[in-house]
Amino acid sequence: FSSLLARPMVRARGQRLASIQLKGWIKQVIEAACDDVQKSTTSIGLRTSGTVRLPTERERWSVLRSPFVHKGAIDQYARLTYNRLIEIYGEGTQSHDATKTVHFLRYLEHTILPAHAGA
Repeated sequence: FSSLLARPMVRARGQRLASIQLKGWIKQVIEAACDDVQKSTTSIGLRTSGTVRLPTERERWSVLRSPFVHKGAIDQYARLTYNRLIEIYGEGTQSHDATKTVHFLRYLEHTILPAHAGA
């Protein structure tokens, strides 16, 4: 049993080459950006984990409407930050998949993300 724990676990997908984390305030924009990333990676020939939904960050604050008498008159605001994760897998860091991953990340930075300005 102890020999099983000593061996490193090999993933069926290969080695993780990149992790892409997207954050945004508008859920539809984040989902559209994730769909574009998924379509682009499959067209290039890279394997991905799919879209992993990470916990949503909630930021809340209260503002007094009147600073003098009406202390109970409070406006409450909230901002939700949606987080998504996509991992790219390949054969290894010195393989052809690693080169394709680097080219894809450059394409992502210059083409896909500027198209989705809210992401």
